[in-house]
Amino acid sequence: MDIHKIIEKIYKELRKIFVVKENTDKKNRKNKYSNFLIVCLSLVLIGILFVTADNYFNNTNTTNINTSNTTSKEISQEESKNDYEKKLENKLKSILEDMEGVGKTNIMITIEGSEEQVPAINITDSNSTTKEKDNSGGTRETVQNNNGSTIVITNDGSKSQPLIVQTKKPKIIGVCVIAEGADDKIIQMQITQAVTKLYNLTPDKVSVYPMKK
Repeated sequence: MDIHKIIEKIYKELRKIFVVKENTDKKNRKNKYSNFLIVCLSLVLIGILFVTADNYFNNTNTTNINTSNTTSKEISQEESKNDYEKKLENKLKSILEDMEGVGKTNIMITIEGSEEQVPAINITDSNSTTKEKDNSGGTRETVQNNNGSTIVITNDGSKSQPLIVQTKKPKIIGVCVIAEGADDKIIQMQITQAVTKLYNLTPDKVSVYPMKK
């Protein structure tokens, strides 16, 4: 229910109470004091309703913002994935259509995952040995190994960010090629070989079909 409607309803009910009280007990000071208490309690109640409503709407807005940010990020990743697939398809199309015996092609490439950036890692590996003599004249030797790793951070003056040494592209998991000339088994085999070698795929990951005439 709208908060304004709730407040309006409370106001109408209180007004009814005050009118009844004033008509029946105008000369009764105790009733005036009761009315004063009712007004105070009503104001407190209205204040609580305002605070509750404000918190509710703030929480709702925060949830909507977080959801919107998450959705935008997912959409951005999906668009980036689709763009990469389209780039691969266009490049393969250009290569295959330059092959002898191959005409027009229609290509679909499926990838898995998303682009991954690998930061530089600073690895620390140090050993220290401590020798101590105990009260009985013996020697106690303590060896301590300190191993750890931290991400290397670069600073260009305006912001700090990890030093990226490698960018891993999404993995290609399947290629489908529909080509003119692929009804010839030799051409079909040559297309399959070209795709498997280009993307380091096994033959079962590549499907080649003749284009309808």
